[in-house]
Amino acid sequence: MRIIITLAFLVLILIWGVNITLSVTQQVGPNTSIVSNLSIPKILTYIAKLTNTTTIGNKTVTKIYNYTVSYQLLKVNDYVAVVNISGNFTNGILKLGNTIYLREGQYNVSVQYQPLSLYYPFILSELLYNTSYGILTPNESLVLTYKGKGFYTLNGVNNTVYNFTVYVNGNEITATIMPNGIVTYLQNGSLSMVLKSYQLLNINITSTDTLTNISNFIGKSYLYAIFNYSTLSNSTIPQGYLQINYPVLFNNGILVTQFTQIQFRSGQQLALPSLLDGKSVNYVLYVNEPTKIPTSFGLNVGGNNITWNGIEYTLVGKQQVSTIAGTFEAYVYKYITSNQTEQLLYFSQNGVLLKQELVTLLNSSAIVPLFVMNFVGNTFLNPFQTYPNVFNYTNTTLPYTVIKPNLSLTISIILTLVIVAVLVILHKRE
Repeated sequence: MRIIITLAFLVLILIWGVNITLSVTQQVGPNTSIVSNLSIPKILTYIAKLTNTTTIGNKTVTKIYNYTVSYQLLKVNDYVAVVNISGNFTNGILKLGNTIYLREGQYNVSVQYQPLSLYYPFILSELLYNTSYGILTPNESLVLTYKGKGFYTLNGVNNTVYNFTVYVNGNEITATIMPNGIVTYLQNGSLSMVLKSYQLLNINITSTDTLTNISNFIGKSYLYAIFNYSTLSNSTIPQGYLQINYPVLFNNGILVTQFTQIQFRSGQQLALPSLLDGKSVNYVLYVNEPTKIPTSFGLNVGGNNITWNGIEYTLVGKQQVSTIAGTFEAYVYKYITSNQTEQLLYFSQNGVLLKQELVTLLNSSAIVPLFVMNFVGNTFLNPFQTYPNVFNYTNTTLPYTVIKPNLSLTISIILTLVIVAVLVILHKRE
């Protein structure tokens, strides 16, 4: 299933407000890792089980069929693994009923675009995080819901593993993954696979891209304030922030862009989880060529046409644009989304995205912004940092002792009763 996203920033903002953590650690900085060396499985061997459960009357019968599945890496062409699959299953097909899980043969699997494929149970360590997150590639939409850390014993050695429930294009699987990206356990419906042995191969990938056209933009974080149109105020109102940074750049020019929604909520982490395929994620990774995904920059800015997020925009002209970061001379590009709606991009002269607007045209002179993304600066906010709880009193440095609420209430009641008693006595004397 090919995921086509034309207005990805807007999609992220439409799901804003849903309330709900490069290698295997949380992303806590804006640095970019440039990858040219791959450590991928040369041989993978699994014990596969097919479980068939049927009910006849009041009796449930379960049959388990055991197989061996082997994956052998033949070669790698520009991050595409050529894999041969073999096994001891009948007629070269691993299936249960009408459901076919695997066929023997040779397959091409992109390790960048097809992580955790049943035809090569592996994910690049650069794309593996110990948190709940999403991955969007031209081939797949993945949601990895983190279930915690565990251990897997292989050949008498305990290995750290990370447990996930994974949704691949909506299909649910269970996966246990080692930090090197190898899947040790996988369950897909009636099929379960347990890793028996593996062998790794280190490969140097020859660069097919100079990468100089984006080198000035990566290695830093970009923070944007988000505004949505409100019918109540008849204007745009602030919704929070969107943080964009680039954790990984592969030397064939494929970029990993991380989008994190940020809100300052009392006692909560800064990351505001959103929905991907109906599942909660802390952030989303886009994996694709820089011109085919939403980015905080544009390439070839200043030309009559540019491609951004897979869409061609046309140059309108140059103008001064005000942002939270300051006022800049900007190139303005336009894309007509419908007869009455346009999307505008404002780039600095060196290519940084300063502002994005979705506007509706009421008439020839009235333009109403529906959505605005405004550049704040190259500030990085740790999305896993907890914002202080502004409702809890924590100041213990006052030069006096604060009366406890319960004590103050008791004192107030006693004083009131004393005053009432005194008034009663005085009234009787009169």
